[in-house]
Amino acid sequence: MSPIILVSLVDTLIGTVFALVIAVMSVWALIVALQATNYAYESAGKRTKTFWVAVTAACAFFSVFSLYTTFLGAGSSWLIQLIAATAAGVFLADVRPAVAVRRRR
Repeated sequence: MSPIILVSLVDTLIGTVFALVIAVMSVWALIVALQATNYAYESAGKRTKTFWVAVTAACAFFSVFSLYTTFLGAGSSWLIQLIAATAAGVFLADVRPAVAVRRRR
């Protein structure tokens, strides 16, 4: 096997794994954003539920679309994946813990 083909296969595999991880993380962030109440967002001092659902929904859409194009072999946009991972990561690392503490039971 040619080294160029091997490098191409490894690059495709790494890109697919990253796209899959980002898609799972974005969908998880969307599910968590939908579960919390409006009150939890307001009492935590964060942006509104509508804002975070819209942000995480956009992240989920673009990351799943990027994963789809990766499986088709067309490649994917690393910039879009980076933006989606960053926004979903901010939600999961900052907003989710603050909202989880203030959920009504």
